[in-house]
Amino acid sequence: MSSIDYLSLIGQSASSQNVQHFFSHHGVAWDSVIIYKGSGATLGSLELYDCALEVEFVKQLSPKSAVVNQPRDFVVSGITLVNHTVATNKKIGPVIDGVTLDGSFEELTRILGNDYGQNRQQGAYYWKRGETAIEVGYESTRNEISYIYLSAETPEVNAVKEVVENFSDGTLSEGETEQLGIEPRDIPYEDTPQPSGYDNLPVVERDSGSRFGVMVVLAMIIAALFFYDEISQVVMQLIESLL
Repeated sequence: MSSIDYLSLIGQSASSQNVQHFFSHHGVAWDSVIIYKGSGATLGSLELYDCALEVEFVKQLSPKSAVVNQPRDFVVSGITLVNHTVATNKKIGPVIDGVTLDGSFEELTRILGNDYGQNRQQGAYYWKRGETAIEVGYESTRNEISYIYLSAETPEVNAVKEVVENFSDGTLSEGETEQLGIEPRDIPYEDTPQPSGYDNLPVVERDSGSRFGVMVVLAMIIAALFFYDEISQVVMQLIESLL
C-alpha cells in the first residue's frame, strides 16, 4: 500500500475500487467487517493485526426499507493505526507521504507542516489534508508516534454524524427519523397503571334476590290493573261487611 491509498479510502464507499484493493491487500473481504448498531445509525468495524489497524464504516442515510447491509451502503469514516510492534509497522507501511508509526515528530512537521493544533493533555496533534482530518498521538519522552487516526469530513459522513448527535440528544421527531431512514432505539415497555375516577369508590354488592323481588312487584301491579273490576268488587264487599 502506498501512502495515498490510505488517504483515498476516507469518505469512499466500501464497494469502491480503492477499498476493494485495500481488502485484497490485507487478505480480507467485506464479510470480515463487523456490523453493529450505534446511536441511531448502523456502523461497521474491521480490525487487523490485533487491532493495530482498524477501519471504521458508517452507513449512509438510506430509505428505512433498505435493511440489507451491502458494501455500497457504507462509507469509510475513519482509519486508526496503533503502534504495537515493529512487525506490525512493516505490514502497515507508509501512511501519509512516508510518515510511519516509527517516525518522529520532526518528520511529521516536515511532511505535514507546522500548521497544526495540539492537545497537551492527550499528547495529540492535529492536521488537515483536504477532507481528511489527521490526528497523531505523540510521546515526546520517547520521541515515538503512538497512533495515527485519519477521519473523514465528507458531506456524507458529516451528515450521518450530525444526525447521530441530534438523535442521541432526542431532538429529532419520530417523523424525521423515518424520513431519514433511521430506526429509533428500542425503548423497554413498561405497563404503567392508569388511574380512573372509580378507584377510591366503595364496592357495593347487589343482593342476589333483589331482581326477583322487583319482578314479583311488577307482576302484581300488572295483574291488579288487568283484574281491576273484580278486585274492586271484592274490596267493597269486605268494607260493607265490616260496617
